Amino acid sequence: MRSMRERRRFGTRVALVLAGCVALLAAGPGRLIAAADCPDAAITADVKTRILGRHPVAGLKINIDTDQCVVTLKGCYESAAVARRAVTSARKVAKVRGVKNEMKPCPKD
Repeated sequence: MRSMRERRRFGTRVALVLAGCVALLAAGPGRLIAAADCPDAAITADVKTRILGRHPVAGLKINIDTDQCVVTLKGCYESAAVARRAVTSARKVAKVRGVKNEMKPCPKD
């Protein structure tokens, strides 16, 4: 029969293994990046600030989503130069692993 000390050690080990499994399952397939390694909200804010700083009016028409350090730019742009600068600005942000450009030209009013 195991001593009380051995039971506690075993229980602690089981709890740690289960916690690790839950963390992996909660993250989902391919999502093993720690939150500290990829601050999506901070990246989104930094990209939006950079775009608004260069193009205040056009920046309001561009939506930014960040998932696992990959930035997706959506919305519309008034000129191809604005779209290029928005992509360039997003790439300059620290910890960005990629930029997807899903922007389209704005319709003429």
